[in-house]
Formats: sequence, C-alpha cells, structure tokens
Amino acid sequence: MALSIPELANRLHVNESRARHLVHSGRIRGQRIGGRWIVEEADAAQYRPGKPAGRPLSERSAWQLMSSFWDDSPRQSRPGYLEPSPVERHRLKARISRLEDSPGSLELLAAWLANRAERFEFSSSPADIAELRQDKRLHLSGVSHPRSGLLANSEVEAYVRRDELKDVVRDWFLVEPQPGKRPNVVLRAAEQVPNDLPPLVVAADLAERPGVREQQAAREIVRSVRAD
Repeated sequence: MALSIPELANRLHVNESRARHLVHSGRIRGQRIGGRWIVEEADAAQYRPGKPAGRPLSERSAWQLMSSFWDDSPRQSRPGYLEPSPVERHRLKARISRLEDSPGSLELLAAWLANRAERFEFSSSPADIAELRQDKRLHLSGVSHPRSGLLANSEVEAYVRRDELKDVVRDWFLVEPQPGKRPNVVLRAAEQVPNDLPPLVVAADLAERPGVREQQAAREIVRSVRAD
C-alpha cells in the first residue's frame, strides 16, 4: 500500500512538514510520482523515531562543515565560494568542536547535513549504468564512491550541480521509478559541487541508508577524518 505525505504524517503522528522532511532527507524512502511523493507502507514501517540530534544547517553551512574534515590523504583546500565570513567561521569552529566531542557524531552529522542537497530518485536502463558513472557532470558518492568499499555496480549515487540536473536527466532518459520498484540512480543536486568531495559527504550519504554495511562504512569514514 502506498502512502501520501498526509497519510504518512497521520501514521507517524507528526505534522505534514515533519513527514515531508523525513522523506526528503532520505530517513524514510519515498518516490516522487507525478509531482507527488509516496511512501510504501513497508518503508514507513522501518522508520524508528529518535530525538533530533540538531537542527539542519543551510546548504552553504553544511558544505562548509563537510569541507573542514579530511583524512591523511593529500588535503584539499576549501573552494573559494565556501570561504566563511568572520561570523560563519566562529559558528563553524563551534560546530566542529561539538562534532568532535559528540559520542553520537554520525547521528549529529546526519541531522546537521540534511539540507546539503535536494535528493532525487530515478530509474535508468541497466545497460546505461556503467557509462552514466563516467559522466563528468556527476560526482560519485555514497555506495558509488570508492572509499565506501561497497561499489554497487547496479546503481549510481552521485551529486550534480542544480543547474545541470535537468540536462543529465534528459541526456540519460532518467525516469521516475515505477511504484514498488527501487530506483537505481540517486542524484543529489546542490548549487555548487566541488570536484573532490570531502569524505564527510560520502559518510552522510551512506548514513541515510538503512543497511548495516552502509552504516558501518559511514562510521569508519567519520572516525578516519579530522578537522583542518
């Protein structure tokens, strides 16, 4: 049985805004059909409510935070468009300190980064998946990123600039998944996307998936990075 956003809100005993956020952030898997979001009852049943770890940051603040953490590989400089103002720098330092001191860093990270990009799900011809990965407009992340250790060959998870999303969808004939069918392409659209994705971007994407392997991979990435 498919649930609309109002029906999902009624089922979870939350308001429609909260239900819509849970779907948009990926905490509950949904599909957009004909401009409307629907959620399969089985996916809604998997949701387990918890105390919010923190208020979601703006898209810009989320990318500033993610760009502050790197591992022992050659560190990338923060893109110029993400350079914080004095006020932003003060807030960023406070968030970094809280994140480093938090015993539930992955949960806090997932809450803070919920607005880092808009999430879209599509279906693509399986024969196109390998070539789609090579599209220079896509920045592979989540299960498609090498450091996840998962590399699912049957799907693509990536970031794309917001102004290039429509062209990517058109060029690859991406369509909305049929009801009850899982997507094999997940694209996240942001205003700007750096060529080298910070590790926390990959961790945040993995953390939104319910699988044990994905959650473990996300935790390992978070443990491996530190603020610059």
